[in-house]
Amino acid sequence: MMAFTERFFLAAVCVALLLLTPSCAPKKIRIYDTAPEGVRSDIVQIALAQQGKKYRSGNKGPDYFDCSGLIYYTYRQAGISMPKTAEAQGRYGAEISRDSIQPGDLVLFKIKDGDHIGIMINRNEFVHASKSKGVGIDSLNSKYWSKYIVGFRSIM
Repeated sequence: MMAFTERFFLAAVCVALLLLTPSCAPKKIRIYDTAPEGVRSDIVQIALAQQGKKYRSGNKGPDYFDCSGLIYYTYRQAGISMPKTAEAQGRYGAEISRDSIQPGDLVLFKIKDGDHIGIMINRNEFVHASKSKGVGIDSLNSKYWSKYIVGFRSIM
């Protein structure tokens, strides 16, 4: 039978490990003061559920994604047909202004390697698949992304 000091030490170690272990829960973000309903909400929730999945060029999910693959997969799961490439997706739907962004709209970038695309979560944050982080959330206001924005598209 363990002595009191051994049990106390073991309990202290367990508590310390629980407190120091980072959480694996996805980042909680605010969509809007009132959550969008219907297909927009579905698109955002489907895209957010992919957080943490790895980037792999040419992949359309569900285990690996490139940027256009995430868009293709997400919209398809929500019952909307989409082109397969970022370039074609960037011409699909209607062009909108930044002031008109709603959850589920697309944000388009022109970066060194070509076209990049993401799904808007709220007026500033978007979910996308990047080579460096896989599927994750970034801000339009970040120093990096803000200089590459070329437009926004609404599919709905």
